[in-house]
Amino acid sequence: MSTPNTDTTGPHPTAAKILDALAASPGDTAATIADRTGLGRSTVTKHLSMLERAGQAERTPGGRNGARKQPNTWTPAPAPKPAPKTPADPGTRLRPGELDALVLAHIDAIDGDQSQGPAAVAKAIGRSSGAVANCMARLARAGTLKQTSDKPRRYTAGPR
Repeated sequence: MSTPNTDTTGPHPTAAKILDALAASPGDTAATIADRTGLGRSTVTKHLSMLERAGQAERTPGGRNGARKQPNTWTPAPAPKPAPKTPADPGTRLRPGELDALVLAHIDAIDGDQSQGPAAVAKAIGRSSGAVANCMARLARAGTLKQTSDKPRRYTAGPR
C-alpha cells in the first residue's frame, strides 16, 4: 500500500515526473509522455489537465487531418515574470517625499498649461485621492505647483 503524498511544498510526484518529461521533450502528446514516464495514459492526461489549470503546462490543440482529430501536444508553460514593485503600486508604502515625486512626475508628464485635480492625479498614479489632495496643497504652498482654481481645486506646474 502506498503512502499519501504529505509534501505540500512541491508538485505531486506524478506531476513532477510529467513536468520533467515535458521539459526534456516539449511538444509531445499525452500518449508519448505516458510511454516515456511509464505512467498510464489516463493518469498523464488527468495530471496534464491539472498542470494546465495551475499554469504549469500549455496545451496546443491537435487540429484535424480530414475527418480524423489529431492529438493535443503539450509544452511546459513559460515561467511567469514577477511584476516589478514600483512606488506607484498601491500595496507599497511610500517613503517620505515619494508621493511628492509621483505627483510632480505626473504633472510634468501632462501638458504644462493643463490643470489637474487631485482625484484625476490620484487615479493616474494609483494613490489615495485624500493623500494626493494634501500633497498637492502642500506643494502649492511651497510654490512647486500653482493652484489655478479653488472650487474645484486645480493645479498646474509651478515655476521650478
